[in-house]
Amino acid sequence: MKSINRRSARVFAMELLYSMEITKQPVGNCVEGVLMSMKEALKKELPAEMKCYGMSLVDLIQEHRAELDTIIAGKAQGWDLDRMATIDKIILSIALTELQYQPDVPVKVVFEEAVQIANKFSTEDSSRFINGILNQYARDKGMLAKNERAEENQ
Repeated sequence: MKSINRRSARVFAMELLYSMEITKQPVGNCVEGVLMSMKEALKKELPAEMKCYGMSLVDLIQEHRAELDTIIAGKAQGWDLDRMATIDKIILSIALTELQYQPDVPVKVVFEEAVQIANKFSTEDSSRFINGILNQYARDKGMLAKNERAEENQ
């Protein structure tokens, strides 16, 4: 699956998780609305393999929500998880899920995708914040050498 395809899958997962968070509805009640929204934005239907990858991310995030929240809270020094922007927590959850449970996705790709999605759907400050947390996590897990840093997209 090409990176751009996975980008659409990540955006689908992000929008679905955001819809679930805002509406307090289960995934099944939100999927069709998000798919319709994406169809309008993309001018075509989301391909099945992208929907499948996006849904796998959502399922993994739901399964490991407490663990992901603990990681984010631990790495976001000085930030209360409840005060963090919802979209930023979701983008971090997607990236951390890929780092932990999708070993076929290169670390650099996870970083670049998270930063680019944050640039589009959140703020420049958010993209730096997300990049910093991911760098810290990856370094702590031995995914990056201490002096190696993922490039931050502007």
